[in-house]
Amino acid sequence: MNARPSYRPWGELEWALSLSDRRRWHFFGRVAPEERSVSALIALHRMGLLGNVEMLRIIDTVPEDAEAESKMVAEHLAICDAEGLDTVRPVDIELEAPLQNQAWKQRFVFSEDTSLCLDISSLPKRFFFQTIKAAIRDSNVRDFLVLYTKPKNYTKRALSSNHGDWATITGFGCEDPDNQSQAAEHLIVGAGFAVGGLHNYLTGRSSHISVDVLIPFPTQPWSLVHRSWESARSIEEALDVDPAKGTSAIKPSFHQVGALDTSTAFEKLLTLTRNAEDPATLAPLGPKPHSAAMCILATQSDRFPVYYAQPKTYALNYSEGYEATYAYWIKHDGINLYSTGSEKR
Repeated sequence: MNARPSYRPWGELEWALSLSDRRRWHFFGRVAPEERSVSALIALHRMGLLGNVEMLRIIDTVPEDAEAESKMVAEHLAICDAEGLDTVRPVDIELEAPLQNQAWKQRFVFSEDTSLCLDISSLPKRFFFQTIKAAIRDSNVRDFLVLYTKPKNYTKRALSSNHGDWATITGFGCEDPDNQSQAAEHLIVGAGFAVGGLHNYLTGRSSHISVDVLIPFPTQPWSLVHRSWESARSIEEALDVDPAKGTSAIKPSFHQVGALDTSTAFEKLLTLTRNAEDPATLAPLGPKPHSAAMCILATQSDRFPVYYAQPKTYALNYSEGYEATYAYWIKHDGINLYSTGSEKR
């Protein structure tokens, strides 16, 4: 049993890094059509803190415009070259490629003490969930930072499309049938821009499920608040009375958590699950800092299956520009700052 840490520092990149001694960071991220996909990489390079760099170029199953996407990625690589990062050569991988093969696992097996920096800004969940899990469980990863760069704007149209089935994220299922059964009775959702296959999952289940929804607030711009509440409304609609099946409506409980605040989101998850003792199903549909909190909880216990409807297509103009990059200390000098105090060994 480990005591739960009382302080989980996070904030703008330069400030967060100043809290500890200088390190050389093994960097992992993705070069994407989004401008923000290389901003954290360049920032660390300018600080002289980069060690090894590994970047993915993820190919959508059904690309919106493959030619335009390739051109935008090339432009961002050219920006890296101009900054002196001319050795950055991304590895191509398909969006729905198997993630449990040996080649993928080998990327996150470290034979010596390592400081790992993961930029989740443009990484799909199925990729950064795997990486967070590997980093937390690898004792050679002594320091672990998660980075997230906030864009200036998101596209006003759908961020993704061609969603697959509502299913567990690879490596985040529930092996214990008793835990699975109990988890099915409590759903914790991160409200975001869309609810994917969640609406169908909830329809007709209102007589035997409780639902908690994390609402990202405060957040900017204000248009994001509107879209998050639209998602929350959709969830509530799915839990309405179904006279044909004799079910009664259950009103979900809403919890406001700052859109960038992984630490508070994690603390709220612990509160809702009695310090990770009560099983629950997690649906990371909200902002990535909230999704990271869900991932960290599910990594440390098999009581929390994580469900998601994986899109096959992401909008080419998913976001525009970038503002600040935020850094979240997950591990420091071998100490897991997000330990529940009761995780399985």
